[in-house]
Amino acid sequence: MIVKIALSSFYSRGDERRLFQGFIEISAIQGVQGVGRDLLLNIEIGSLNKDSMRELLALLSRYNIPLAPLRPIAAMRKFAWLNDAQGYWHNNLFKDA
Repeated sequence: MIVKIALSSFYSRGDERRLFQGFIEISAIQGVQGVGRDLLLNIEIGSLNKDSMRELLALLSRYNIPLAPLRPIAAMRKFAWLNDAQGYWHNNLFKDA
């Protein structure tokens, strides 16, 4: 699954490098490509589990990156827990829904 995410500015080259390193450390992410101000994440849904999804949510949240592009994942049965309104990610994930 390719997920397109809009990026904002980075504070430094190191800041940008750490974000990309964070993506590399999530085993379900098969590739990351920057296209202009957007980021294309190639997510292997079969390899994505609760722990790796939590890591992805945390990484994106840390960089104030909108979670809405991940909304289709919340529609999958194994990720129904993403719909929990008590989760810190919920407002960001379902904003403008």
